[in-house]
Amino acid sequence: MRFVSAVLGLCLVATLILTSPACAAESDMERLQGDWTAEVETDSGKKKATLTVAGKKIRFDGPDGREWYEGTFDIDEEAKPKRISVLINDCPIDEFKKQTVEGIYTLDADRWTVCATAPGAPEGPSGFDDEKARTIVFKKAK
Repeated sequence: MRFVSAVLGLCLVATLILTSPACAAESDMERLQGDWTAEVETDSGKKKATLTVAGKKIRFDGPDGREWYEGTFDIDEEAKPKRISVLINDCPIDEFKKQTVEGIYTLDADRWTVCATAPGAPEGPSGFDDEKARTIVFKKAK
């Protein structure tokens, strides 16, 4: 009887460990947290841009300091392709403030590819090759 109780106890402990949040796969929202960098095309060649995610807050800083956006975002990681929606709270262009940017994304290890249309566009991109959208590949900052 003690043996059966010990085995049942071990099974219970193993079940608790294997189903604990620490062992569960991280969600995309968790994996997106932190700092990201990208090489973006400018008039004078490729330059570094940065993106910071903290909770549901997001900030993009372009390479020249004139392009930056702060906002909040939501993702739908169950959609095919995965979707992101950003509400711009602040930026240097008044007409973009309080506008929504719709996009799609992929997330692989330390690489986040985002394809999005302009703020306020009536719909998001139809795919990563959509000519009306901008695609940026970010890498997790180390």
